[in-house]
Amino acid sequence: MNTLSQLFDWLIAASLRASLLTLATLLIQAALHRHLGARMRYALWLPVLIVLLMPVLPQSQWSIEHVFQTPPPPAQIIHAPIAASVEPTPVVFEAVVPLSEPINWQRVFLMTWISVSAAMLILGSTSFMLTLRRFKEARHPASDELLATLAQIAAEVRLRHFPQVLISSSVSSPAVTGLLRPTLLLPAQFANEFTPAEARLVLKHELMHLKRGDLPLNALMCVLMALHWFNPLLWIAFFKIRADREAACDAQVLHNAPNDRRVAYGHALLKVETTFCPRGFSLGFVGIFQRGAALRSRIQSIAIHRKPHPIMKAIITLCILIMTFFGITRAQRPEPVRDFTLGQYSFRNGDSIRINAVQTTTETITVAVDYELTSEEEAFISIFITSQNSGPTPVDPRQRTLVKKGKGSVVLVHPHPQRGLPHISFYSKAGKSFGGIYFGTAAEAAESESLNLSYMTASAHAKTEPATSVIQTKLEKIIIPQLQFRDATVEECIERLRSQSRNHDTATVDPTKRGVSILLRPSVPPVKTSITLDLKNVPLGEALRYVAELAKLKMSIRSYAVTIEPTIPGSEADSQKPKPAVEIPADKIILPSVEFRDSTLADCLDFIRLKSRELDPDKKGVNIILKPGGVEKAHIFLSLKYVPVSEALMECAELSKHQLTTDGQSFILTPSTNNQ
Repeated sequence: MNTLSQLFDWLIAASLRASLLTLATLLIQAALHRHLGARMRYALWLPVLIVLLMPVLPQSQWSIEHVFQTPPPPAQIIHAPIAASVEPTPVVFEAVVPLSEPINWQRVFLMTWISVSAAMLILGSTSFMLTLRRFKEARHPASDELLATLAQIAAEVRLRHFPQVLISSSVSSPAVTGLLRPTLLLPAQFANEFTPAEARLVLKHELMHLKRGDLPLNALMCVLMALHWFNPLLWIAFFKIRADREAACDAQVLHNAPNDRRVAYGHALLKVETTFCPRGFSLGFVGIFQRGAALRSRIQSIAIHRKPHPIMKAIITLCILIMTFFGITRAQRPEPVRDFTLGQYSFRNGDSIRINAVQTTTETITVAVDYELTSEEEAFISIFITSQNSGPTPVDPRQRTLVKKGKGSVVLVHPHPQRGLPHISFYSKAGKSFGGIYFGTAAEAAESESLNLSYMTASAHAKTEPATSVIQTKLEKIIIPQLQFRDATVEECIERLRSQSRNHDTATVDPTKRGVSILLRPSVPPVKTSITLDLKNVPLGEALRYVAELAKLKMSIRSYAVTIEPTIPGSEADSQKPKPAVEIPADKIILPSVEFRDSTLADCLDFIRLKSRELDPDKKGVNIILKPGGVEKAHIFLSLKYVPVSEALMECAELSKHQLTTDGQSFILTPSTNNQ
């Protein structure tokens, strides 16, 4: 669709240029009417056809577009003052709130244009073939005398290929048709209505059309009429081109002809009008017949023949060159006036975003950009502001545009300017960013250089990464600017680190997936430890290791969370025990979020049962059996995200001092023997 949109934009621009050239041509013909020959009038239409066929318009500083081009307003950026700070500012991406897409009027116009153009081409082709078939059904044999006369005329005009002759009672006027196999069409009574001299002139006129190549040009004009059906000025231009073509053909037939031949030719035209009256109209035929003002103009040109002056020829040639130059050139694109600075950027191979202009007011930020998208079939190109505000803000439809694979230009508007780092980025339909560029003041551009944008180009391979690799990456990339503990418990430290991991996870767009799940398995009996730390710009993984070491615990990275657990004898062996085999569908049922705060084991199991049935495509869920004998008042604190049902059950079992087994049909939780 993107290619069709570009084709439609080019067609509209070409139609507007051709309309201006049509007006210029009509004005020149009216001003120089007395001095223009028929062939020069016809040649003046050449720039119109060239503009309609030019696929690329070269740039020129002398283009007529400079007259209509207004200089772009100076782009400026107005920001709230930024407080000086020597510490890096934590940033969070705005969440993308799905909204209904607005009506794409460009697509509506494009589909309307395609439908009407296709209908005109199909109907025109069908009408042409049916008319030609009707002619062939009523055909008559051509006389030897007629064929001999045609052979003499063809040799006289130096026609390379002799046309097929079709004489039919259904043909209403002499004409020629056919691209691959030219055919001369003659009415059945043609020989009876004209004198030999008049018939020879009419036949010469039709063969001259073949000599001049008017049939391919006529077919091209039929296609252009179907493509530019919406432009009435071009319909007028095509009508005038056909009329001037016939007059130019007359002039070529009568080149250096004496007056008596001109008189005979004028009589032949009048006989065609009075004797032969076409019963239909088809653009696929080129013939001598015309009526009304067009015929009177042709007869007047035949009667008052003036040899064009060489100066007039030079003037017309110059006019054609000037109109062609102004028609096919476009104004050079001025370099954008930049009152902004580009910051850090990251793109996949082949993708790019170029910021051309930025206009900022107290209410909006408007950005004009060019883009090239090659890594995805379609994506959203959006403007957001990376800021300290962790809460989601609604997305205005003007902030993003769905674009297709290829090149294009868009204008984006951010309606909520705020303190932060503005950026233009590509987003998949799932809301994942895979390329973007920051911009703003020099200070903002410099601040963006401290951001880690490697996740953008790595997102294409994220599906193949092991889950533990994802958590390990977050532990390394999440940087906590400042971390202070004063005589804090292990539980307080872990809770604080959970919160900090969510606040400083700038690489994850989806707010529900930010941060790292951290599980604490305290010692039995619990060991009271006071932790005091003062760290700056520390990775999350290092902070967790410091806390674990001070609390004499160990840190383990699992596929769904980071666990902090005891290092006392026996626990090491327990942590390395093989996990029970899990039968389908438990492995495939993923719980998006598990949050237990001071919950009993029974409550936890009821929650998992309910969620497993909701998320199971077959709505069966998993069977969970809790054997009696456990600690009835065991309270569970657990926070997990995107964890399999089997892993969630295992965590609940370990926290409540139960053993988890499976018989292939159900999960069984049995109280530990040392807890009874």
